[in-house]
Amino acid sequence: MLNEEKTRLVDIRQEGIKFLGFALTWRKGKRGLEYPHVEPHPKSLQKLRDKLWEKLNHSTLWRSAEAVVPEVNRQLKGWKQYFHYGNSARVFDRVQYYVENRIRRWWWRKHGCQRELWNELTRQDLYE
Repeated sequence: MLNEEKTRLVDIRQEGIKFLGFALTWRKGKRGLEYPHVEPHPKSLQKLRDKLWEKLNHSTLWRSAEAVVPEVNRQLKGWKQYFHYGNSARVFDRVQYYVENRIRRWWWRKHGCQRELWNELTRQDLYE
């Protein structure tokens, strides 16, 4: 039996919907053809950021990077595997940028906010 309060008919061409963490909208492509656009919903993205913040904040500075980074990687891997369907490349780029800066800031604070360390920690160093 369907829930009367939650169930409604929607014309996806007029308004988008949220379904299982995805935002579904109808868009027009570069060549003028319309297509269903599927990407992670902003609420799903915010939940991921909140979970990453819990792992990479001032209260976790005592933990070693060897312990924290695998947890962050597991979280990201699961999230990306779930949301890899659809048109998620732009959202994934934003997540990658956020995570790189979050780890860089965490590492910087962990080592006493030394000015030189912020500039030395390159993108390649983050991935090593």
